Amino acid sequence: MRQVLASRRGPSARGAASVEMALCMLVIIPVFLYSIFLDDLLRYSLDQQEAALSTVWDLTVQDYVKQGDPTTVQHHARLMYCDHESGRDRYDARASGTDANGNAFNSYADCEGEDHHDSLAAHQCWINPNAKQVTCTGPEKGAGSVNADTLFNDYHGQFTQGGLYRCSARLVVENYLLPKSFLPEFSDDHGKVNLTKDQWQGTSIHDNAKQGTGGKDGNAYFIKEQRLAIITDTWALTEPADLDPGEKRSGDMYARVANIYQNNANVGFTQMTASASSFFSSASGSLLNPGLVGSLSSPGNSNPETMNADDPRQPNISIHPTNGAPTQKIDQGKGGNQNYFNSEWRDWDQDRTQKTHQARGGYYMGCKNAEEC
Repeated sequence: MRQVLASRRGPSARGAASVEMALCMLVIIPVFLYSIFLDDLLRYSLDQQEAALSTVWDLTVQDYVKQGDPTTVQHHARLMYCDHESGRDRYDARASGTDANGNAFNSYADCEGEDHHDSLAAHQCWINPNAKQVTCTGPEKGAGSVNADTLFNDYHGQFTQGGLYRCSARLVVENYLLPKSFLPEFSDDHGKVNLTKDQWQGTSIHDNAKQGTGGKDGNAYFIKEQRLAIITDTWALTEPADLDPGEKRSGDMYARVANIYQNNANVGFTQMTASASSFFSSASGSLLNPGLVGSLSSPGNSNPETMNADDPRQPNISIHPTNGAPTQKIDQGKGGNQNYFNSEWRDWDQDRTQKTHQARGGYYMGCKNAEEC
């Protein structure tokens, strides 16, 4: 009797387990597939963020002496991230062929090729009317203005090339794994409610990406546009400054000093200019050779390359940062040439300028080693 009951309970238990597994698979399979898809989707969101964020920070190292336009930085950022990552770039590799319209192309392999689309569940792409590669706008120069005094505003207006920059990016993501509906015969809506966007098929991911549409009834996913902004302009000089007094009245260093020194808001300069013109005008009549200072009677007429007179209305700059110490040789006539400090390098008391220089590194912003800051 016991053997009969045991044999009857055995098949019943096995049948219940099969039913339970069948019911669980209705939940387990979609959850497993969705987890793979979400992994790709979240990673693509980070890829989009990286493209926009890194491009914004690349603008901080642009040479603002030459330009403030962000198009060069944007161009290189698009080349780097056209394959959606920064770690595998082939700027020297070209791709050529014919597109779907029969037009020949010759472009970067990372951008034209589809070998970087190697994910399992979904593929991201920039090539869509509603998507957007990294795009930067600006600069808005007024964003960095603090409306200070005339000296600052004039300097800011003449030498500021940068300002407020905005960079943004947006990706389209298309599903290649999840079915649009799963076992509709077991659901009350009979497949009327979609579990996901369309499941794309085909061999050309780029061609499919161009057809993606967003919105509630769309067939593709559009990641929320990533927007970032930064205000930057280092005002840093990139031209080597190596000047003696009275020479090379041009260049970036001289222009910046002259902007402050000769500014009309500089009351001391305005007063000195009038006195200097009067002095040179009077002195020219008392010299055996009035031509030595005659032209100095009018502001801006001095020519130190042909005359030995100094014009106090023109800034004299002395800077030699590359010879180990800020010294220069001064012609002493028959006494020969002598080296003199051309700044407050040493005062033989505390020598603070010299000690400050020795305490900092030999590179920009006090870096101890090149390109490590």
